[in-house]
Amino acid sequence: MTPDQHQIREGFAGQRSAVLPRSVVATWLANDPLFDMVPSDVGLFPEAQWHYVDRPKGSTQLILIYCVSGEGWATIADHTFRIHAGQALLVPPDTPHLYGADQHNPWTIYWIHLAGRKTRSLLQLLDLDPASLMLYPGHDPALPSLFERILYLLDSGYSDESLRLASMATHQMATHLVSIRHRQPHGEDSHRANIKSVIDFMNKALDKKLTLEELAAHASMSKSHFTYIFKKRTGFAPLDYFLRLKMQRACYLLDTTDLPVKVIAMQLGFDDSLYFSRRFRLIHNCSPIQYKAVQKG
Repeated sequence: MTPDQHQIREGFAGQRSAVLPRSVVATWLANDPLFDMVPSDVGLFPEAQWHYVDRPKGSTQLILIYCVSGEGWATIADHTFRIHAGQALLVPPDTPHLYGADQHNPWTIYWIHLAGRKTRSLLQLLDLDPASLMLYPGHDPALPSLFERILYLLDSGYSDESLRLASMATHQMATHLVSIRHRQPHGEDSHRANIKSVIDFMNKALDKKLTLEELAAHASMSKSHFTYIFKKRTGFAPLDYFLRLKMQRACYLLDTTDLPVKVIAMQLGFDDSLYFSRRFRLIHNCSPIQYKAVQKG
């Protein structure tokens, strides 16, 4: 999505926000080592029609966006996300990004910028990879309550008490986010189980033409996240791996039956036997007929 004359960064009816001067944030982080993750900006944008933010160089802070209603989108580095009500998005520091409201169903969002060394630790605890920066808290009353508390405290001035209470609320929010993340499927065991399930699904569908969308849906992942995890686990893109399974099955049929190439192609979901032969050659460096002619064993 690209900006047009209607798209705006802020200025929405009913919006509320608090932004600390960067000098206050720097002093706070330098003088109070107990609180090395602090909110620098926080706000609520209700029904943010035409909302659009583009930061080609990213932000020095970690950004959290929690969608209360409506929809939005984001592109972070090379990955694109759709954000719906009850979902949250994290934007890592120093990462090019742009995001905005859906034109037909604009989002209502709470948002916060977090500064300090512990933002990196929070990202590590959340165990998010670049293709999956989403959290799924649902309509969790704790999050709006924490946003409102931080917004109130930052809007109350720069007293030590207000800032410390805001920092404590921020740490409470971070703990809550980690708890939400741990309730979601994640980690190597979950990825391994998901990918194994997809490979089993592929093996049972060698006669079909599966799409990336179908495979990602089977894994309950977005296409980008699924592709990232699948390639990380197997070394191949999902559809490339599926093709290799088909060609492995083709070799078995060529070795153990006298079925014509055309019939084998049809059994593996190829309507065109010539196209099947080209794909076979791509994997095995020979045609099916040449493969069958080679003595094995």
